[in-house]
Amino acid sequence: MTDVMQHTTAELYLRLSDCTMRVGRGSRGRPALEVYAGYRLIDVAVAGSTLAPTLLRGALRSARREPAWALAWGVLPEDGAPPRIEFRRGRFVLQAPATIFADRFWVATVPGTYRSLAVRTTDAAPVEGGRLTRMRLPRL
Repeated sequence: MTDVMQHTTAELYLRLSDCTMRVGRGSRGRPALEVYAGYRLIDVAVAGSTLAPTLLRGALRSARREPAWALAWGVLPEDGAPPRIEFRRGRFVLQAPATIFADRFWVATVPGTYRSLAVRTTDAAPVEGGRLTRMRLPRL
């Protein structure tokens, strides 16, 4: 079973990836998770959205020439059950702990080189996942 950590403040800084998670407000006052890479807003996930209800919202891996890491985030299901997250590299699978953020969202980050992931709530639940997107550093 994966460990679960609770985080209840309005901001969560992930030093490994230099990403920040912030709680905002979506339409109709719904909680929203804002994902920042450095100073750039890269994603917004709104809880309770019927347009795209998804357990897995996004997943990144480190840019070339920087220390290796992997990061995934998403929206908790209605029952609030934390997901099981598996980062994958070939046949190697690393189960990662989920950090529950603002009671509606989850985030997981690990050091190392991973190319894909699988996320599910139970053994019988459908698997969401796929390839990790490489982080692109801004050109100077």
